[in-house]
Amino acid sequence: MKRILFLIPLFLHFQCSVLGVLQDKIPTPEFSFESLHIKQITFTDITLGVETSVTNPYPVSLPSSFLDMDIKIEGMKLSQIKTDLGIIEAKKTKALPLEVKLKYTDLVQLYKKFPTKPMLEVSAEGNMKVAIPKQWQLLGKDSVSFPFVQKKEIPAVLPDVEIRNFKILMPTESEILSASNTESMVGTTTNFLKGLLGGSKTPVTSAAKAGLVGLKLNLKTEFDFVFSNQAAANLNLTDLKYNLQLAGENFLTGSPKEIINSGKESTVKVSNEFPITSIGTSLYKTIQSKEALYQLRGDSGLLVPNLRENIPFSYEKKGKFQW
Repeated sequence: MKRILFLIPLFLHFQCSVLGVLQDKIPTPEFSFESLHIKQITFTDITLGVETSVTNPYPVSLPSSFLDMDIKIEGMKLSQIKTDLGIIEAKKTKALPLEVKLKYTDLVQLYKKFPTKPMLEVSAEGNMKVAIPKQWQLLGKDSVSFPFVQKKEIPAVLPDVEIRNFKILMPTESEILSASNTESMVGTTTNFLKGLLGGSKTPVTSAAKAGLVGLKLNLKTEFDFVFSNQAAANLNLTDLKYNLQLAGENFLTGSPKEIINSGKESTVKVSNEFPITSIGTSLYKTIQSKEALYQLRGDSGLLVPNLRENIPFSYEKKGKFQW
């Protein structure tokens, strides 16, 4: 009896040793959490990019890989992702990218808790579960799990934009004269512009109806786009591009030369011009009334010193303004 009792621990030790050797020889899938980064900021949300990958060491496909992930900001859970990321082919590494949108409607209350904090900590916490083919399962273990925690700082942003100091400049007499072939064309152009910009009450018309087809005269315009942040982070815009529509018609597209970044506000100074021949009836009425429904869209970079990266910033806004 004593001999039997003595052999039991030896057998258990031998069994554990064998299992250890087997575990060392049997390959297991590998999981990599490569990055948690900001893909884009807009007027409605912040998009996070989650880059992961799973390596399949087996000569057969893995049936599935299941991700369970919480997104938290400053410890507060904002969203949860549970998804099967699909089959992983034999002897392959599969990239598993994901996008997570954080809507400002969900972030506003969080901003109120940290009104002076320009950067907030976001964390991705969860588990990746990868199935193991039957012939490689050890002791009935049909999957392997990879817990993870990844953290990233994001700027506290709640951006908006206004159009300010808008004006269309009346061309000088010499500019009109140099663009016109005849004195009658000078008179026609001057009368058209007085009705458009000078305040005289002339019927609504268009450049084509006024007989200005082919006139090579551009009208200069100046205005500011003022971007402001209603949360705590500074705005530092770079390489801005814009497209401005007035009354449903394309008005101006460009990239301004001057951006003045001042804390939570960025002023984009626009100086541009457009051909007089582009003025149709609708645009004539809009300019003459000095009031317009507008649609502004474009993109730029957003520099955040703490992150040392240029974040893509896309914006779109519809509204009404007067000048």
